[in-house]
Amino acid sequence: MRIGLLTTSFPRVEGDVPGHFVLGFARALAARGHTLEVLAPEPHEPRFTAPPAFPGIDVRWVRYAPRVLERTFYGDGVLDNLRTDKRALLGLAPFVLALAQATRRAAPEWDAVVSHWALPCALVAGELVRGRPQLAVLHSADVFVLERLPAPALRRVLAARIATRADALLFSSRDLRRRFLALLDPLARAAAATRAHVCPMGIDPAPPSAAPRAALRARLGLTRPTVLSLGRLIALKGVQHAVDAVAQLPDTELVVAGYGPEQARLEAQARRTGARVRFVGPLHGAEKEAWLTAADAFVLPSIRLPDGRTEGMPNAVLEAMEHGLPVVASDVGGVCDVVRSGDNGLLVPPGEPAALRDALRTLEDRTLRARLARGARETAGLYHWSAIAPRLEELLCARDDDPPAAF
Repeated sequence: MRIGLLTTSFPRVEGDVPGHFVLGFARALAARGHTLEVLAPEPHEPRFTAPPAFPGIDVRWVRYAPRVLERTFYGDGVLDNLRTDKRALLGLAPFVLALAQATRRAAPEWDAVVSHWALPCALVAGELVRGRPQLAVLHSADVFVLERLPAPALRRVLAARIATRADALLFSSRDLRRRFLALLDPLARAAAATRAHVCPMGIDPAPPSAAPRAALRARLGLTRPTVLSLGRLIALKGVQHAVDAVAQLPDTELVVAGYGPEQARLEAQARRTGARVRFVGPLHGAEKEAWLTAADAFVLPSIRLPDGRTEGMPNAVLEAMEHGLPVVASDVGGVCDVVRSGDNGLLVPPGEPAALRDALRTLEDRTLRARLARGARETAGLYHWSAIAPRLEELLCARDDDPPAAF
């Protein structure tokens, strides 16, 4: 099949963080013999104007404004871009129009369509692509925005349009599925529930380590128990709670990998509290693999923001599990779909540094740490793209008269 993939985020080069799981999704389908045509917003940075080359995947940048105003996507993500850069707002409506035009031109060649981020992609596909299977993939930002629309009637209309135009809906967590279905009226909810599936975005198997773990730790200068945090440095990630927790564990070092607007504040907090924290910036490729191999545990201290925004199911958790890292995570969003306390990690209440500290301290028990590491690897194997791809293919080919089995 030739599959159209509409998205608001896609890697600009190999190893790029934005939209990396959308690329994984596309590669998983390409590996099963399909060809994908990706429509994604053009990055405003001149060095990224040439679309990347991935086998079996044809990427087309959608230019939606003069480059100086193409600031809505990438960076810290749409929601945070809108909050911090007034110019980002100017690109929203033009992108929807530009995406619609690009979709109208390309759709006649497609056998099926996938929308990653339903707002606006599934709405555009639902209007312009008819008579071919459609799969809408909804992420935490989609559901959050729908829930925050000021008019309840508008929420219902947009949610219903997404639900009725797609042949299948895919959510990265049970929490997102529940919240989206709650936006629909009872009849529409009952109809959509049978087509609403849950599965986190997948991961690739960890490559063989280029060096023994002890050698990696020596190269990276690790001499203490090391806890790794991996992700964008934004308020949602709650990294400040990990800093406070490690400040009470004087022999433990926290390694913070990522970038974002919270970095300066976190660095000042680490100095103020005396916590052993190392900021290593965004990690890619072999360097990312090295840190995941060398660390002793992974921490995800995410919170629920006052406006209700929270996690879907972060890919970083599965990547850590793939490397056998016990995960200490806040029980928010869809994290509990994957992290089972005492089996493959430890769950703690969000926003409680003392609970994080106590959980990290229990990992001093080598027997517990080894058991959690085994459970983590077993769990991660269930979400390799090669394991998920057949089900994605089944969902994409599903029609109302032949519904697929639930994930």
